Amino acid sequence: MNNPWEQISVPQTNVNARRIDHTHSLDLFWAKDHMGHYLFICELSSQSIISKNDIPEIKGIQIYSIISEDDAATSRFILLLNDQSNWEIFLSLCNDLKQATRNVQDSSSAIQIILKRLKRWQEFLKIDRPDVLSEEEIRGLIGELLFIKQYLIPNFGITQSIKFWQGPEGLPQDFNINNGAIEVKSHLGSSSQTIKISSLDQLCPTLPEMYLMVFTLGKTTPDDKQALNLLSIARDIRKTLEDTSYDSLERFNDLLHMVGYTDSDRYLEFNYIMVDKSMYKIVEGFPRICACDVIEGIVQLSYSISLNACQPFKGHPTWMEI
Repeated sequence: MNNPWEQISVPQTNVNARRIDHTHSLDLFWAKDHMGHYLFICELSSQSIISKNDIPEIKGIQIYSIISEDDAATSRFILLLNDQSNWEIFLSLCNDLKQATRNVQDSSSAIQIILKRLKRWQEFLKIDRPDVLSEEEIRGLIGELLFIKQYLIPNFGITQSIKFWQGPEGLPQDFNINNGAIEVKSHLGSSSQTIKISSLDQLCPTLPEMYLMVFTLGKTTPDDKQALNLLSIARDIRKTLEDTSYDSLERFNDLLHMVGYTDSDRYLEFNYIMVDKSMYKIVEGFPRICACDVIEGIVQLSYSISLNACQPFKGHPTWMEI
């Protein structure tokens, strides 16, 4: 992830700025002030001043809405990062605002979208989170995004595919698709041939059908032509959404935030290749534990199942080809 502020010099007064994207519907700028702070500036019409009471407070970021000193016909909406060491998360926030406003028709609409996105970021940043996901979480999210990219989008289109992804919102399974639930797991081929099931509900849905998709991954280096990393997969899906549906792009970004993901170059350190993929239909006899199988008083447990024991249950939905 390139730091767009690095190439901007610190001015003696006022700010130095560089336009972000000439094709964008708004005038957006990366900028630095005379103290070297990183800024994100959005220029709007003068009637678009935002009340201070409407602007969410976000830890580590100052947000202003002011009349432009250079042109009374415009106003500026400015985000200022207090600590440069947090530039990656700040860049993710700014890119989110850029993506969300790409096709707006007027300043009033832009303001509503910006405020809505900032309130989502306010909620996301309230929770203390690690800078990046754990390696196990990275592999798990790669599996879910690969499932969207390789199977759902070709069959249902990207807008519907994002609607199917419900695991980040707290549902027991990752995807609910028509009358079937699908749980996606990823594991390293070099590890034991088992996968972890995190709850009593995960393999025991209320829908008529249930499937378990398992991606087997191997570690590799960034220069491998087949290398997969989380940052690139997320960006690929976002790019498709930018050209298709703002609402679906917003939902996709929200779901990523729900699982604790924001763009970071540190994800480029975790590269994998696809070794194998298998799908199993969960029916009577499949190795699983449901709430009805445990004695009263046990309310939560996790367990592991052997993939070898799953082999007799290979199967997939009618809409899907493995």
